[in-house]
Amino acid sequence: MKKNVGSKMVTLLLFCCIQLTVFGQERGISGTVTDPDGALLPGVNIVIKGTTRGTTTNLDGEYSLTASDDAVLVYSFIGYASQEIAVGNQSEINVILATDLMELDEIVVTGYGVTKKSDLTGAMSSLKEEDFNQGMVTSPEELMQGRIAGVQITSNSGEPGAGVMVQIRGANSIRSNTMPLYVVDGVPLDMQNSSPDGVTGSGINTAASPTNPLSFLNTDDIQSIDVLKDASASAIYGARAANGVVIITTKKGKEGQTNVSYSGYGSISYLPKKIDVLSAEEYVRFREDSLGRTEDHFGANTNWQDEIFRAAYTHSHNLALSGGTSQTQYRASFGYLDQQGIIDKSDMKKYTGRLNISQKAINDKLTIEANLTASQQNFSRPPIGGRSGFEGDLLLNAIMTNPTMPVYTDTGSYFQPSVTKRNPRAMIDLIDDVTKENRILASLTGSFEIIDGLVFKTNIGMDNTVSVRRVNRSQQLNYMTSQGGAGDINNRELASWLIENTLQYSRTFAEHHKISLLAGFSYQNFLIQGYNIYTEGYITDEIQYTNNLDGSDPTLSSPSSYAERNELQSFFGRLNYNLMEKYLLTATLRRDGSTKFGAENKYGNFPSVALAWRVSQEEFVQNLNAFSNLKLRFGWGITGNQEIGSKHSLFSIGTSNAAKAVMDGSTIVPGYVLLKTPNEFIQWESTTQTNIGVDFGFFRGRLSGTIDLFSKSTTNMLLETAAKLPAPTARQVGNIDASIINKGIEVGLTGYIFDKSDFDWKINVNFSKINNTVKDLEVTQIATGEASGQGMTGVTTQVITNDEPINSFYGRKFLGLDENGISIYQDTDDEVGDDMIILGSPLPDYTFSINNTFVYKQFDLSIFIQGVQGNLIYNNTAQSIGTVPNINSGNNTFPDVITSGESILNANRFSNRFLEDGSYIRLSNATLGYNFKADNISWLSNLRIYIAGNNLFLITNYSGYDPDVNTDANKDGIASMGIDNTNYPKARSFTFGLNVTF
Repeated sequence: MKKNVGSKMVTLLLFCCIQLTVFGQERGISGTVTDPDGALLPGVNIVIKGTTRGTTTNLDGEYSLTASDDAVLVYSFIGYASQEIAVGNQSEINVILATDLMELDEIVVTGYGVTKKSDLTGAMSSLKEEDFNQGMVTSPEELMQGRIAGVQITSNSGEPGAGVMVQIRGANSIRSNTMPLYVVDGVPLDMQNSSPDGVTGSGINTAASPTNPLSFLNTDDIQSIDVLKDASASAIYGARAANGVVIITTKKGKEGQTNVSYSGYGSISYLPKKIDVLSAEEYVRFREDSLGRTEDHFGANTNWQDEIFRAAYTHSHNLALSGGTSQTQYRASFGYLDQQGIIDKSDMKKYTGRLNISQKAINDKLTIEANLTASQQNFSRPPIGGRSGFEGDLLLNAIMTNPTMPVYTDTGSYFQPSVTKRNPRAMIDLIDDVTKENRILASLTGSFEIIDGLVFKTNIGMDNTVSVRRVNRSQQLNYMTSQGGAGDINNRELASWLIENTLQYSRTFAEHHKISLLAGFSYQNFLIQGYNIYTEGYITDEIQYTNNLDGSDPTLSSPSSYAERNELQSFFGRLNYNLMEKYLLTATLRRDGSTKFGAENKYGNFPSVALAWRVSQEEFVQNLNAFSNLKLRFGWGITGNQEIGSKHSLFSIGTSNAAKAVMDGSTIVPGYVLLKTPNEFIQWESTTQTNIGVDFGFFRGRLSGTIDLFSKSTTNMLLETAAKLPAPTARQVGNIDASIINKGIEVGLTGYIFDKSDFDWKINVNFSKINNTVKDLEVTQIATGEASGQGMTGVTTQVITNDEPINSFYGRKFLGLDENGISIYQDTDDEVGDDMIILGSPLPDYTFSINNTFVYKQFDLSIFIQGVQGNLIYNNTAQSIGTVPNINSGNNTFPDVITSGESILNANRFSNRFLEDGSYIRLSNATLGYNFKADNISWLSNLRIYIAGNNLFLITNYSGYDPDVNTDANKDGIASMGIDNTNYPKARSFTFGLNVTF
């Protein structure tokens, strides 16, 4: 056995280094290549199968080459189906290539079914495995970032396992979740996992859960991602489809022999650039010469960014087994990912297992399919951003901490001269923040063909997540000495159950009339519950605090818990009609009932209709011989948004500190209070969308594309407002009169520049432009985007107001510094105070991406560039650090600050002084691969090696770490956009990978 394995390994190594082609007796072969109408085809590729030898037809469609008798010739040309012909004893081979309709016949996944691409009437985009982003990709969102027009994906953080903000055709809502609905193998995921904090607007502490709702999936298991963008495509999901729908389909087994495949890679990542701050010498000189300050100079020269950043290593391994018969197909896979972050002590380890089994029975009338995904994710996190708590933010401290401070004292302890002067290295080493999340996603589907064309289908699904976060803050930290060490345990559990029944009837009448009718019922139950225990007063590090909670000071402990349950019941139907493969109609209606809404508006109706005309099927167009495809589309529909938290329509009773009373002078008795003012009239947000599109193909498919124009309006905006008196609480959630309008254009182009026997060049271009406007807002403005920093805490930086884009920056216009070093702001009305004006928008003017794919013989090279233009970023980090008053307080700052002439008395106010252009062009990925020929090794099907680089270069004027940022700075649950407050930087990485199939 060992000898056999060893011989195979030797064979494989020899195979990777030397490839031999053995030819038999060769003969001259010539001929012509024509299309089905007899037209001669120039430029057709003719290749001897299994080799790189070949030729192309000339302008008259003629070719000639030599080949052996046992050779097979492969004829290929864009827009036509490839054809293989054995040479034998032939010396003249004339070929007629059939028109290739494979692209138009490609199957795409829609809501509750599949359809041919040619039959689509709505606006949707589909990515297959070959279209995904390459390199070090650890989450499904990263697979599609920049690849789909109209879909903007912005990083919340560069931390391992961190979430992203995904917006399809702009921002739709003020307070509700703006993330799309994710559907994995037919199971809609709980949207409570899609908000940055886990639960939108509920006020629940959810620090235990990772911020990425899809991080549990193994990207190697994903077969395709389909994005439903307009209402006619997504309305079948009704109340959860206002922000679009992303359908993820995983890989399944296929009929044939058993295949074993392995894919793996190793990566190294690092920080592309550091923030430029003063050296110790510059710091001391400016403070002494310009400010007259001599204290807090400790003699060291420390670049604190070097103390927290590192070269990070990542490796990933995936093993899959698949195969089956005509009756049974299966696929099982296991994945392991070990990812280090570029900030020390930020890590993620992920274990995933997946099983898919499909079984046919009763003469293939019954099909049963089971899917199971199980994952465990282990996170280690430094104190950054919203998790920093009272100790402050690690990144902020690394940039601003006094550079004359040493890391350690002479005795080896951490140098911490005072409570206000934090040591970033100590913050990393003396804080232990770990999260373990276990998740199971499972579904069981059965479909039975009752009669010809009539299929009944049942889908049962469950999604269960248990996440536990444990945080230990050592009593050695200088800001913990007064109260002792602290331990915090946060437990969070989410569970959802789904049952769906559908009945679908498909039939063709009189050859030209195709009809498909779908009727269905869906019920989904959601439960979220958890608890938090915070303790203080530990006086030793000999124990792990969270393992010994009773060792804390009981007077400093604060437990809390919560539980919520929601239900969604739905009825839906769809009609598809196809006349003569030319005229297409799709009509849907969904009626959703949710426990989140009041008795008066518990149910909502969500209709849609779409029409399409395949113009290229008309005889008068075919006679032009200009279009390989031409289709016009029109769609209209209404979708909803219900992601607002729970029980806003009901009285909510609970405990609070205000409800506790002291009895008999000493006994504390808990009481109960009303926590919410109910609103029985609360209802869905509704988004009405109209779409006009055209799909086209020219030059036999050499150039193809899609153009969509859309307009969508969201009304019945959900918002927390002042409660109408008399009321038990001051605030309540309800609907307000306001509209958010998104109008835009999306363009997607695919071009085959070269298609030769040994060289191909394909280019994909995406472009989208969206104009966002708020209309009919019944109040002057709604504030959000809270700043932070010295003198800035709680300051509003963004507003939602009429006739402006959502989350527009709002503040003073900075004109410079006067002769005394005090800020000057625009003041045109001569009244007391400076003008407060709209300063700009965090939304981009347009986004674009360009992907080039080159294939030369067995080499392939892809280069992916993406860009964002016209958006503003509030650099909150710069405002916290980049002022003379900051260095006067003993903190570090930027080199240009000490030459600015600013006074130490200058007030730190929000203005456009720290608003920066967020435009960028990024070489997001470049991948070079080599595919070995496996024809001569019976036990090897495929072998590919590749090297890849991610985030290879960035062209931008933004002064922060990276312009792809989105720090959560919400105010009262109203989301912010375009704010950078010590965001975890995006890494630059280089990857070497291997894919092999046996």
